[in-house]
Amino acid sequence: MKRILLIITALLGLSLSSFAEEGMLPATPYAQVPVMGAKMIEFGANSCRSCQVMDRLLYSLKKENPSLPLFFVNVMKDREAAAKFRIRMIPTQVFIDKTGKVVATHIGLLNREELLQWLQKYGIAP
Repeated sequence: MKRILLIITALLGLSLSSFAEEGMLPATPYAQVPVMGAKMIEFGANSCRSCQVMDRLLYSLKKENPSLPLFFVNVMKDREAAAKFRIRMIPTQVFIDKTGKVVATHIGLLNREELLQWLQKYGIAP
């Protein structure tokens, strides 16, 4: 299991130390987010309190299930991605189906149960 986690984190460009040290999902440059496959992208910033709350929730879900396609994109460092998705407020969650099409967008905080419902509704989580 540990070997699988190491492979997944290496493929996603993440480090296990960043998970353990901060308790937050590390930012993924948008260019490294897979194009195909259902996923959720959280657009936010490290300086935003609400984004930090969402980031900790994403981290806990990802820690429980490392294969969940959840990504955090820092709008302060990845402005082109924010413009592409027309992000106006943060945190914003963008839900993408398996073909790469945006199927829903949510602005603001979600609690664990709400987030799981959204992830299940759009085929991102079982």
